[in-house]
Amino acid sequence: MRGKYLCIVALTVLAAGETVRGGGKATGESELKAIQGTWRFVVHKMEGKDAPPEQLAKMTITFTGDKFSVRMDDKVVQAGTHKFNPAKKPAQVDAVITEGEGKGSTMLGIYERKGDTLKVCFDPKGKERPTSLTPTAGQFLAVVQRVKGKS
Repeated sequence: MRGKYLCIVALTVLAAGETVRGGGKATGESELKAIQGTWRFVVHKMEGKDAPPEQLAKMTITFTGDKFSVRMDDKVVQAGTHKFNPAKKPAQVDAVITEGEGKGSTMLGIYERKGDTLKVCFDPKGKERPTSLTPTAGQFLAVVQRVKGKS
């Protein structure tokens, strides 16, 4: 169960990955502004196993300021804060879990955002930051899409 929720957090981080167009560089603040609102999970993969479609349909993540909240239906399963560093390649995100599964831990991750699709890959134990969006043993991948008209 822990891996499922950690993947959710990873997706949250992934949502912030697009850099500002026009030759400028994104900042952590601009990334936070870009991801505000509610997103739905379309992929959640842990240890090579995909979450079942009926589970994905119930999962959302909402970003408010530097905080995130992952819900399964109406129940908060994980929440915390995140910090982005888009200057790193790949872009990095750290998620501090303040509620739910993994409370008190810091997950190390990377992310990418293209339009309204976010991808994140995390090490939920915070030992080694992923180097690609293809998860290895102990890592998870999440992909979320913005929910239109919901913020």
